[in-house]
Amino acid sequence: MKNLKESVLKKSMKVVGCLSLFLEALVIVPASAGCYHQPKCPDELLK
Repeated sequence: MKNLKESVLKKSMKVVGCLSLFLEALVIVPASAGCYHQPKCPDELLK
């Protein structure tokens, strides 16, 4: 019973770690992409 409890705990911690990394990537990538985004100037203003 103790071994089962430990293995379940380890697996759940591994799942939580993977989920947190995945969610972190979802948050960081759009934020960093938004920083490098520059609005495009219309061609009419460039003439």
